[in-house]
Amino acid sequence: MATRVLALALLRAGARVRTLSLNPAKHRVDPGALPEEARPLRLEAIDVDTSVTAAGALKSLLSGTSYNVERFRSPAYERRLVEIAREEPPDAVLLESLYMVPYVPALRAATRAPIVLRSLNVEHEIWEGLARGHAHAATRFYLAHLARRLRAYEVATLNDVDAIVPVTPEDASTYVRLGARVPVHVAPVGVDAASFPDLAGTGDPRSLVFLGSLDWRPNVEAVAWFLESAWPLVRAAVPDARFLVAGSSPPAGLGASVSRSGVRFLGRVEDSREFLASGAAMVVPLLSGGGIRVKILEAMALGVPVVSTRLGASGIDARDGVEILVADDPGGLAQACIGLLADRERAVALGRAGRARVREAFDADAVGRRLVRFLEQLVPGPGRP
Repeated sequence: MATRVLALALLRAGARVRTLSLNPAKHRVDPGALPEEARPLRLEAIDVDTSVTAAGALKSLLSGTSYNVERFRSPAYERRLVEIAREEPPDAVLLESLYMVPYVPALRAATRAPIVLRSLNVEHEIWEGLARGHAHAATRFYLAHLARRLRAYEVATLNDVDAIVPVTPEDASTYVRLGARVPVHVAPVGVDAASFPDLAGTGDPRSLVFLGSLDWRPNVEAVAWFLESAWPLVRAAVPDARFLVAGSSPPAGLGASVSRSGVRFLGRVEDSREFLASGAAMVVPLLSGGGIRVKILEAMALGVPVVSTRLGASGIDARDGVEILVADDPGGLAQACIGLLADRERAVALGRAGRARVREAFDADAVGRRLVRFLEQLVPGPGRP
């Protein structure tokens, strides 16, 4: 979603865009079935199985490579990437995430265009957080090992690209601290704010919602922690409260060790906006990860109040108590949720203030125009993106 929004904003800013994507087996999509608005992006997708396997993990362990990165290497993808770079010489290449950096050498051989890393997260920080928070010693040890390997790769390749485009000032500072010497330009995740209706106060006043992919470890960790630590406090204060969890691929047993009273797992929902607006507030209890949470921006754009950890709200720079509610401990999160469930008027006011914040600071077209100007500075000669 974030990639598509940015690419469409670049188009509207006057750039020519051509897109080549990995199409992982687990989440395979038919490019022909994409919305009509995505057609100008000229998307091609190469089927790649990025599934985690014991054999792949063992091979990476013995070879000293980062398994997180190795899973995204594909000879077929590399061949097509080189073909496109030669068929239609680009003025600039945007790589979406660290996992595309292994293709830099092949791109260097095919084009002289600047290669820019678009980073939604400082990836190794996600895995460091997961390792710290895991209860089982053996799993914690392996996650820490993955984090060390990933950090080594991330730091070693920082200057293999010609520029880095993170989504938050915090991530930009981290890259500089880790040794980035290339230009760094912050381009936050944008939303097409004008397309989001004001749905403040339209949801069930006794429901809280969570929306996010449940095969992404930080989301699973967040939901499990909230159910274990904060949700019982909410139910004790508001006995008829409900917590609706939506997201693809929930792992078996998520939340099984705690009381499920009032909790429903809905799987994938057809209309994410309708779901986000179906409750009194959205809860984002993230403990690990980086970047900007797109779902927070979407909820705020709809006028839905958000309760989040400080990490979950990073990069948004919303005022606690005015445009968002922030707490890092179970008691604080629970009290924030209880307050919104009990006070509809306050929930509506918080949601509308958050909506105004998104419309002011995260308009996709403004983000796209600033990024085009940055890319123009990198392009040698008369070429322009």
